Amino acid sequence: MKGSKCKCGYATTSGRRKCPKCGKAMSAAEWPDEGTVLSYTELQVVPDGLAEPYDMVLVAIPKGPKVICWASRKLNQSDEVVVTEKDGRFFCNLKSELRFDIDEEQVRSG
Repeated sequence: MKGSKCKCGYATTSGRRKCPKCGKAMSAAEWPDEGTVLSYTELQVVPDGLAEPYDMVLVAIPKGPKVICWASRKLNQSDEVVVTEKDGRFFCNLKSELRFDIDEEQVRSG
């Protein structure tokens, strides 16, 4: 995840040049695509532009910004999630639900 960070500690996923908090110049920054759920809101209506119901999640990225994400399942405070950006929107999934398909035949012949 890329964005900007100021020496005062303010961080954002945008490419801001000046810090809105202290007014100083910001530097380009990069953070891991994982974080911790701070808050979760179940929405009753499908948001415009999304094909299925999603809920809003506030995620804290370690040493980075707080990001509002869309989630397609119920999450809880303190859940560890992986954040993915698609078309300018952030989506998150439980870190424990990441699965990798392994072709057993390739492993044996590898």
